[in-house]
Amino acid sequence: MGYECTKYFDLGLNWQPTPARIDQILSRVEQLTEQEIENFPPQLFDVEKMLGYIFRQKLLLVEALTHASYQSDSRTPSYERMEFLGDSVLDMIVTDYLYHAPGKNYSPGHIHLRRSAVVNGHILAYICLKTQLRVEAVMPRPNVNGQIEVTNDAQDIFLWKCLLHSSHKVLEDQENTFARFRKRRDEIEDSLMNGTIFPWAALTRLQAPKFFSDMMESVIGAAFLDCGGSITVVRDILVRLGIMPLLERIVLDNVDVLHPVSRLSLWAQKHDKEIQYDLRRVEGKATCTILVDGKEEVTVADEWRGKPSQDEVKFAAAEMAIKQFKLSNGGVGCDVLKKLKVRKPKKKRQKQKKVT
Repeated sequence: MGYECTKYFDLGLNWQPTPARIDQILSRVEQLTEQEIENFPPQLFDVEKMLGYIFRQKLLLVEALTHASYQSDSRTPSYERMEFLGDSVLDMIVTDYLYHAPGKNYSPGHIHLRRSAVVNGHILAYICLKTQLRVEAVMPRPNVNGQIEVTNDAQDIFLWKCLLHSSHKVLEDQENTFARFRKRRDEIEDSLMNGTIFPWAALTRLQAPKFFSDMMESVIGAAFLDCGGSITVVRDILVRLGIMPLLERIVLDNVDVLHPVSRLSLWAQKHDKEIQYDLRRVEGKATCTILVDGKEEVTVADEWRGKPSQDEVKFAAAEMAIKQFKLSNGGVGCDVLKKLKVRKPKKKRQKQKKVT
């Protein structure tokens, strides 16, 4: 229907129906023999199991997993174009769910807030870091008597490790980010599954480089093309990855998704107060002090780990202030957005002259 609408308004664009356009794209993808497919990196097939989807055009998945630094295979470009497509497809599916959420009838502002919670780079990176496949294997090992025995040896293969790259910097970023993830995984998972407030600050503390979320979006884009543009197929993949269950919980349990900095700003506007964030780096620590009308109310400090540390302590301080001021759960929620509209100045009425 969107396609028919663009034709009706004659926008001067050469639009084609989605299936026809996808067929053209797929016709340009190199056809591979069974032998070539068997020689692909093994992580390709692991990713298919994680997604619960088998690609017909394997090179689409290869492209979705290829970082710009990768030098071992020149048959596909990097995932950048695929990531752009996947971002749009993800937005479309999430928006469709929120628009038709039973009994909600969300306003555009409410749709935007909830959509932002599940399509932002922080949460997509978190999902990329946690998505894994357990592979059962057997390994010969010596027992206490020095004899060789065959024992079970299960291994966890993570999605982020399936990225094809040739960069020491990417490898270092992967390992450092995963270390932070393991430290905060339980905290974030508990907040996402049981909390009443979306864990913006905890997700920010992962300091995940952009390629984690790019990888998620590019895989979604590749699946969309490979299945011929089937929204149903892609939605099933989002269910398996945990994106749709998270969105459903946010809606059904009315999880508070307003960003803590935005919440403080709305509260300040409503009560005519001035909020200031004093960010500093002192003795190897990043600190943030929140001042309300010039008075220090909250201070948070954490280890300095580069410029992103400032966002970490800022968001953490905002969350602490929200709890201190008791602004959540009925304090300053999403409904405030409706009340804080910019009022236009009233026009002065001109006095009518008496007609004598």
